[in-house]
Amino acid sequence: MLRPVHALVLSCLALTPLAGAALGAQASSEKSDDAAKKAADDAAKKAALAEAISVCDRGASVPLDPEAKAPPVQYGALFPQDFDLSKLKALADKCQTAMLGAPQEKRLTLEWLRVQVALNQAGLTFLLPQIKLIADGGSPEANYLLYEIYSVHRHDSADAGPPPVSRGMALDALQKAGAAGHLTALETLLRQYMDGPLLRRDAHKVVETAQRVIDAPAQGQSSGEWDSQFRAAMPLLIARTTLTEDGFTSDEQQKAFHAVETDSQAGTNSSGSALAYIKALRFGRGTQQDAAKARQLLEARVANDQYAIPMLADMLAKGEGGPADGKRAIAMLRAATKTVAEAGPMLAGLLLDGKFVGRQPREAIRLLNASWNLDAGIRLAKLLPDYDGFQIDNPDQLVERLSDAAEAGEPGAALALARLQLSDDQRFKNEGVARAMLKPLADAGDRDALWLYASTQYANLDSTSYRPSRRDDGLSDDQLKALIDEGEAKKEQQAYLLQAKLLRKGVVYPQDDQKATAMLINAANLGSVEAMVLLGDAYDDGLGVDKNPRERLHAWREAARLGSLKAKSKLANAFTFDSFDHLMTLREGITDRIALYNDGIGRMGVGVFGANDADMELSGLFSGPASSAGTVAIAAAVMDAFREAPAGLDDQNLVGIGKALPDEIRVAIETTLKSEGFYTGEPKGYFGPDARKALAAWVDAKGPLDDAPSPQAAAGTQQAATAPGDLDADLVNRIRDKVFAQAQAAKTDKQKLAAIKQLGILARYGDLPSRWVLVRNYHQARAIRSVVTPDEITRYALDILVSKPEGVEKPEFEFIFDLTQIAQDRKSKAVGSATLQAIRDDPRLQDPLTLGAIMGQFAFAPDACDSVLAAAKKSGVDGVGSEGCDEDTRTALIAFAKGKGASGVDAAARKAAAEEIKALDAQAAK
Repeated sequence: MLRPVHALVLSCLALTPLAGAALGAQASSEKSDDAAKKAADDAAKKAALAEAISVCDRGASVPLDPEAKAPPVQYGALFPQDFDLSKLKALADKCQTAMLGAPQEKRLTLEWLRVQVALNQAGLTFLLPQIKLIADGGSPEANYLLYEIYSVHRHDSADAGPPPVSRGMALDALQKAGAAGHLTALETLLRQYMDGPLLRRDAHKVVETAQRVIDAPAQGQSSGEWDSQFRAAMPLLIARTTLTEDGFTSDEQQKAFHAVETDSQAGTNSSGSALAYIKALRFGRGTQQDAAKARQLLEARVANDQYAIPMLADMLAKGEGGPADGKRAIAMLRAATKTVAEAGPMLAGLLLDGKFVGRQPREAIRLLNASWNLDAGIRLAKLLPDYDGFQIDNPDQLVERLSDAAEAGEPGAALALARLQLSDDQRFKNEGVARAMLKPLADAGDRDALWLYASTQYANLDSTSYRPSRRDDGLSDDQLKALIDEGEAKKEQQAYLLQAKLLRKGVVYPQDDQKATAMLINAANLGSVEAMVLLGDAYDDGLGVDKNPRERLHAWREAARLGSLKAKSKLANAFTFDSFDHLMTLREGITDRIALYNDGIGRMGVGVFGANDADMELSGLFSGPASSAGTVAIAAAVMDAFREAPAGLDDQNLVGIGKALPDEIRVAIETTLKSEGFYTGEPKGYFGPDARKALAAWVDAKGPLDDAPSPQAAAGTQQAATAPGDLDADLVNRIRDKVFAQAQAAKTDKQKLAAIKQLGILARYGDLPSRWVLVRNYHQARAIRSVVTPDEITRYALDILVSKPEGVEKPEFEFIFDLTQIAQDRKSKAVGSATLQAIRDDPRLQDPLTLGAIMGQFAFAPDACDSVLAAAKKSGVDGVGSEGCDEDTRTALIAFAKGKGASGVDAAARKAAAEEIKALDAQAAK
């Protein structure tokens, strides 16, 4: 049994020498194989490295690199056209392989670095030392990469820490790259000089940089298509910039015009050259001005060139080269806002102007916010403080863009952003940053910035809830006082306004309401809108001055006329409490109030109350003082609100307002729309879809509401509007003082009669004090009635009632007494004819609210309303009611007066009286 095993062992032993020999032979063979394999591996690695170097060179060759082995690849060309970044990652891997495999080939390091920057992956900051080192060695590409890193990473959140490359370092590096002739850097500089915001926009820098592109050295072994096209575009860019931007000499413009004219004649059909040529014709730059031809060329081009739309729209809106057509301009711009960058800001300007359609600030804000145009951003920043309830997309982007522009020194950017950050809008409020931005401007001599900086030295200075507190930095109290003294010596409105605020709060100066209000008056007289609003508040509350509703309205009205929405809101809110004084108009109380609602001003919260928003906001608006005007007039005022603010025609808004309107007003609106051909349904006040569409069509047909006439002009005497050859005020005052003295001293009937006759002369001229003396005493002085006729006293009383002069108490009662006396004298017929003449001669009486309140007094006097009705019928007034004082008759009288125009009775009387006053003055001088 053991044998086989032994034999096996033996066999094994016997075979051992033979096996060793075999193994030796095998080892020798393996060594040969390893060498071959190593050689093959080395060859493969060498081939792979060569391939990686070739791929990296072809895909990422650096412009202006003297060691480059392939045509240059501009930075933008690194990115695949299909934006498949896996291809860029594959290129990065190849470049890394090449760089590590061939460290002696220094160019490969920068090629790999630029691809890594393009990939923008985590850990990029660890590569910065290498890039900075190469940049310090003079590499244009490395300098450009520093800018590119800043450009990408400046948008990182604050949590990411400070940017890896500072703004100053980035822009310095960009300029160095551009100075070396790096085309991508020069292209970036061109964009910044044209559009900002990192560099201040500068047309001359655009021309200079474009010339540097032309003169730039070759970027590498061969120029490439982009290189050639970019350089070839520069001469025309220079010409277009010279023609379309301000600040170039006539010789430069003539040369530029010849260039674009030649290009146009060559048939290239280049939009830029053609539009530059047309703009030159429009403004007469480098050629003779011919706006009509420019407009004709634009009309021929606009169908096939959308970039011609903004210029044509601008000419249409301004009426250049042909008749104005603002509505067409707006329609063209609306259609182009998504494809033509200039269209949105230009449309926003027309919507804010309100010349062709009612102002639409909310749409304008959306358009401005959607634009990357820097001027649009600056204008948006100026608008937003008044519309802080309106949400915009990406407010942080606006702040960043304006911050960049402010740091670049872009005119207007820093002030616009600072004002926005100092406003009450919590999305932007940042007083510390705003003050830091204002200080260098103030130090450089910008007075507006200085006053804004000074006015925020005390926090909460405008607060009604918190006491002002002094900031640690900035101006001392003594410096504030010195600045205010200097400003007041220069008649700067900001100086008086700031002193008023400090006096009101009792900081820097002792608290003094009287002096504070006096300073507000000074500031308002110098044109400060904010001071006007605060002055109206002072008259409203009696702060340092007697309460005075007339002066309150005067201040707010002037501020509103100059664009203050806060003042307009205050006026609208004051209307509700104007039941007794009747100092306000339907335009202020109804039209403007609904227009403000349409634009979202002062809403307690859009959508908070759902469908009841309007009901909550407008409750009580249509009763109280408005009721004097009558339903038709109120309905007209409501309709006018949509001409003033068409944004309210949005169906959701309009449905809400419709529900807030009383039934009779909805019926009146539908009746008007039906009578004017916009509505075919029955006027039942349902205010359904057809009625709402009809209102929108009516608004479009009527156009924007004209600006309200100045209430101050309207509140003066009639002579302000109608008398040719007005007398000097001092002369009239001198004669009046003498006549009043004579009347006081008169003892005999003859002396009294002479004084009354002279008062009559002054009254016929339009002197309100004289008219009031006669009106107040007419019913109780037979002598006055023997000189002054019933029609004269009627006109004088109407003038007093509508003018509401200071010191006149309860004129409506005196008028009723006078009308009663006239009825007793059986002369009421004169009242009606005089009233009709006065309505025609005095536009103030053509306001439904004013006329309604005044004629409401007629009802208390016998025969007065009947006499008006009789006079209206005799004069052929259409549409009168059954009573002389009812709403139908008042509406008919106003329409008649507007249609017929002035009667001339008052003007003729005043012209004759002026000659008599001159004679009295001449006689007194003897």
